[in-house]
Amino acid sequence: GYQIGLETGENEKAGYCLITRSYHLYYIGRPLDSIQKEFEATIPVLTQLKQDDTKLKIAVILATVKKLRGIDAGAADEILDSALTTAASGGIVALSATVNAFKLEIFVFFQEWREALDLVQKAGNVRLTLVCLYSSVR
Repeated sequence: GYQIGLETGENEKAGYCLITRSYHLYYIGRPLDSIQKEFEATIPVLTQLKQDDTKLKIAVILATVKKLRGIDAGAADEILDSALTTAASGGIVALSATVNAFKLEIFVFFQEWREALDLVQKAGNVRLTLVCLYSSVR
């Protein structure tokens, strides 16, 4: 899909294919170092294609991967918080739900149950917005 999108000039569709692949790589359990390398290579491509919304979603997953790997956790938190601010100011419900789902993944992974509960209570039911990410299954 990505290649066809590029060949036909459908940059938005090409970006959509990249983000879908990225979500799937994360959720199927591919090694985090491998995912990190691929995401870091994807961001400049999305910049070139002028796909800023998709790039922001990749940045959210990349920040999550780095935090799970213990790499630059403070910067990862800043990226996630910045994405939430962008989502809130633009009324982008899907982005807000995506960020909250990945933050929840981090809290659960590190067994930060109080923070996870607080996030769920604050964010509400994000599963309705994220049906394509299989998050509701996790």
